[in-house]
Amino acid sequence: MTLMKRLMWPRRGDEVTIYQNGKLAVEGHVIYAADDNITVMGRNAVTANFKPSALAAGIEDGSIVVKKKTGPLHNN
Repeated sequence: MTLMKRLMWPRRGDEVTIYQNGKLAVEGHVIYAADDNITVMGRNAVTANFKPSALAAGIEDGSIVVKKKTGPLHNN
């Protein structure tokens, strides 16, 4: 399950769709990702915040699915 968590983990700049319990939670760009919070900006500038511990637990038990549409928008 660690591999699944690593593949799904949202990083700043990713375009993601996050489902929670089979329902769409948010679709948009990750604008902030750190140890304290993960923020996704969706349509109409609506933001969704996720606690990393809750997100990790949800990915682990399958209640949260993170689908990435693209990789990071910036080049490093």
